[in-house]
Amino acid sequence: MANQFIAHVEIPSTNLEASKEFYKKVLDWDLKDFGNGYLLFNSHQGITIGLRKVEKVNSGDTTIFHVHVDDIEHTLDKVKTAGGKVFREKTVIPVYGWYALLKDNVGNIIGLFQSH
Repeated sequence: MANQFIAHVEIPSTNLEASKEFYKKVLDWDLKDFGNGYLLFNSHQGITIGLRKVEKVNSGDTTIFHVHVDDIEHTLDKVKTAGGKVFREKTVIPVYGWYALLKDNVGNIIGLFQSH
C-alpha cells in the first residue's frame, strides 16, 4: 500500500459560503468551487480539504477522512473479509483519481483515495 496517510478530509456544510469564510478566517484555507455543491482546498502538501453541501448536518453527514491507498478495489475486498461493508463503490474524481467509502465493523464511515 501507499503511505496510508490521510489524503483528503471532507466536511459537510449547510451553507458553503459561510463555511468558506469561517475556514478562511480560522485556518487560512482558500476553498475554491469544484462543482456540484463542493468546495476544495489543496494544501499542495499531500492533503486536500473539501466542503460538501448538505441540507442538514446529522449523524449520516459527518466529517469523513480519506486514507491514501494504492488499490481501492483490493482494499475494499479486505474490508469485506474483515467484517466491514462497502458504503460507496470506487468512484472517479476527475483529474485527481478515485475514492470509495467503507463502513467498518462497528459502523464508522471512512474514505479511501487512490491517485492517478
